[in-house]
Amino acid sequence: MSISSNQSVVLVCAADNNYAMPLAVTVRSALENLGTNQKIALFILDGGIAESNKNKIIKSLKSEKINISWVQPDNALFTNLVLTRHLTPSCYYRLLITEFLPQELNKAIYLDTDMVVTGDLGEIWNIEIGDDYALAVQDDVDMYISMSDGLRNYKEVGLDGDAKYFNSGLLVINLEKWRTDNIGAKVLEYIQQNKEYVRNDQDGLNAVLAGKWRELHPKWNQMPRIYDYPSWENSPFPEDVYQDLLEQPCIIHFTNTPKPWYAGVKCECTHPKKDLFFQYLDVTDWSGWRDTIWRRIARKFMKLTSLNTSKL
Repeated sequence: MSISSNQSVVLVCAADNNYAMPLAVTVRSALENLGTNQKIALFILDGGIAESNKNKIIKSLKSEKINISWVQPDNALFTNLVLTRHLTPSCYYRLLITEFLPQELNKAIYLDTDMVVTGDLGEIWNIEIGDDYALAVQDDVDMYISMSDGLRNYKEVGLDGDAKYFNSGLLVINLEKWRTDNIGAKVLEYIQQNKEYVRNDQDGLNAVLAGKWRELHPKWNQMPRIYDYPSWENSPFPEDVYQDLLEQPCIIHFTNTPKPWYAGVKCECTHPKKDLFFQYLDVTDWSGWRDTIWRRIARKFMKLTSLNTSKL
């Protein structure tokens, strides 16, 4: 399959080994709901996925409708950035997406790997992107620049506080514009210069792309807050948009913790759509897998035992 084919949706996902299984679920769900005459050219930005899990991903996505390319970014490119246990180098990979994809490609869809796709990605792939740098969905919590804790200094850096703030879990990226204007490098520079404020790459992207992105219908990145509104009158949406977002989402984004696959001692995922994650999980090579509290306790015990033994 040629990746330059007009029928191929160029899809990019990034993951380390901890997100190998969720990545398989995200992409499998996209495959299951892809239009009949379309295919996916998948680029996996590999942040250290074990060989055994790579094989499981390949088996999970076995289909004539997909071609998989593995890319191993150099983590040295992401030094001096905000890193935590949850914010790993792979979270920044999307910033240099133009460095990792073939130069002949001019557009790509980026998806986080805590998503389930229930719509046809071909619908947003076929939207004319024009001169916009990206297509995205407004965030459900930090709805405007002025609301983002990571952009508290928005006035000092010349940003409009009333500009909408997008969630970067779904991006339709204009690769040509990103290359020409060196967007990835600009975002990395912004993050480094504003480390005392910036929480993650999403803040950096919103700072650099303020006013340069176009808003998609929120059903393409349904985030959990929609379930907190008792009715559309209490939400920021018109009635028709609210109903579509609540009842017919095209992508469900599990932004909150714990995630559907996590079984904790003190808490478990309560997302109304978490069963969809397992529905698609069970058509991957991880079919039947379920986390349990006891499995998690056992892993922690084994880790502690290993640490204690290593000190002997």
